[in-house]
Amino acid sequence: MRLHDVMVSFQRPFRILAEVALVGLVVITAVDVIGRVVFSSPLGFAYELIGVLLGVAVYAGLIGMTWARDHIRIDLIADRLAAMPRFERVRAIFVWGLEVIFFTLLAVYVARQAVNLQRWHETFMFLPAQKWVPLAFFAFFATIAAISAVLSLFPSLKARQEDLK
Repeated sequence: MRLHDVMVSFQRPFRILAEVALVGLVVITAVDVIGRVVFSSPLGFAYELIGVLLGVAVYAGLIGMTWARDHIRIDLIADRLAAMPRFERVRAIFVWGLEVIFFTLLAVYVARQAVNLQRWHETFMFLPAQKWVPLAFFAFFATIAAISAVLSLFPSLKARQEDLK
């Protein structure tokens, strides 16, 4: 099995996790709104669960996004930069460096928050769980996103269009 195929297999569960979290967000929000408006009885835990699911969707999605180098582009700037092809390589290296630094700092910061919350045994108001648990997962996801950004440098590991389906 080629290393590229291993990367594709590794990315797939995180993509599925992000998709499931997004569907969960929609379903829980709909049930909460219907319960609140129609029955005057909202879900007590909806706010907290939506926050956790949003974090799962974002952080699990970061992993595939960094590996595929699938970023938000600002058309105004992208068009002007395209007129300067010599600058493209410098820009790509600069953006890559920012990604690695950002995701590394994000992983460290979220891990520190998880440790602090664990130390103080903070729990959710309605969910029967401690707050550090989802943050530990988010720190893990951010770490994998930083690693994915580093691995995206190697041409043999880069995502292809068919990998993203």
